[in-house]
Amino acid sequence: MNVVYNILAYLVWFLATYWVVLLLLIVVSGKEKLFEKKKFTYKNYPRVSVAVPAFNEEKKISFTIKSLKRIKYKNMEFIIINDGSSDKTSQVVTKTIAGDSRFVFIDRKENKGKAASLNEAISIATGKFVATMDADSVVEPNIFMKVLPHFENKKTAAVTVSVAVKNPKTFLHKIFDLEYIVGLSLFLKLFSLVDAVFVTPGPFSIYRTSAIKEIGGFDENNITEDLEIAYRLQKARYKIDNCLDAKVYTIIPPKFKDLCIQRKRWYSGAIQTLMKHNKMIGRKKYGTFGYFVLFNYSLIFLGMILFIGSLYLGATNIFNNLIYISQTNFNFLEQLKYLQFDILATGQISLLGFIALGTTMLTAVVGLVLTKTKISEKKLGLLGYPLLFFLYQFFWILSVVAVIRGKKIKWR
Repeated sequence: MNVVYNILAYLVWFLATYWVVLLLLIVVSGKEKLFEKKKFTYKNYPRVSVAVPAFNEEKKISFTIKSLKRIKYKNMEFIIINDGSSDKTSQVVTKTIAGDSRFVFIDRKENKGKAASLNEAISIATGKFVATMDADSVVEPNIFMKVLPHFENKKTAAVTVSVAVKNPKTFLHKIFDLEYIVGLSLFLKLFSLVDAVFVTPGPFSIYRTSAIKEIGGFDENNITEDLEIAYRLQKARYKIDNCLDAKVYTIIPPKFKDLCIQRKRWYSGAIQTLMKHNKMIGRKKYGTFGYFVLFNYSLIFLGMILFIGSLYLGATNIFNNLIYISQTNFNFLEQLKYLQFDILATGQISLLGFIALGTTMLTAVVGLVLTKTKISEKKLGLLGYPLLFFLYQFFWILSVVAVIRGKKIKWR
């Protein structure tokens, strides 16, 4: 068991180190493109449609609609879809959009799901581009002036933006805010530089309408439609770009239980998508995307196995020590006097763990610097950032078990 465990630990450490070095090389080679400002060169303002599906969002959707009204762009339409809400979402939307002819409201009594709602909106959209946005998110006023120039490349089918947590207050929210800044913003920009973007985040992404219709719209049977559609766009050999300079702020679940439900849906949907598009994995035909997917999920699943193995060995050692203590006159308090830390006496596997922790913290700090985020404002998030490793393992184990059991995943 120890031999297998040691081999697995070294393998995961090697893959993780390789991953970090690869990302750093992408940063070095494309640093000038991170915040590249593209000029808005359209002679006329191409029409943009914004689709906002909503299900039981009475407390948040008014903020979303008000942010849409503040967008500075001349040619827009907003399509709000009430997906069979059981609360007062319909009344709130009707009141908030009153008198604004740019809004179209589909007030549906039946709940069909987010993907179906998006497809319904796209079917009536008149825009050359269609943006999809969650009903608990807020966009900045000049977002279209920043993202539309990225579509000058005719092969670009979608553009993602920076995602941040809106008003993070709790310790947990501050940790995930840092995750969004680094993982869901900076990393997507880096992936876009090598044509390997694997998700168009739900809080806000914008698509070329003709491309999204060409591939058949969103998959209504997938619980992570924003992930699955990225695979099909890549399969059609379209480009997914990122505008790091444009931002959307989203509200994350307030309670840990709700966060678990959200993450279980995300990761279960990722597994579902991976199985559906398994022929893209490691295929040269799909460029760097196929290899990035292979590498990313290999690291995730091997890391999860290592985590479970570590828990097993740790529990076994604790159990054996408790037996030893119970059968001897071991004086724990007496032994504390002789306790000392000697890094030279630290086991190699433990040393790898310390190095991994240091690398994780360094990645977070570098991520904040590259995204022009003030580190002083994210100190609490940085302090708890290593906890993400344990939370990830917990969420992934929940998701794998749910997929194996064939259990239907709740939307919320």
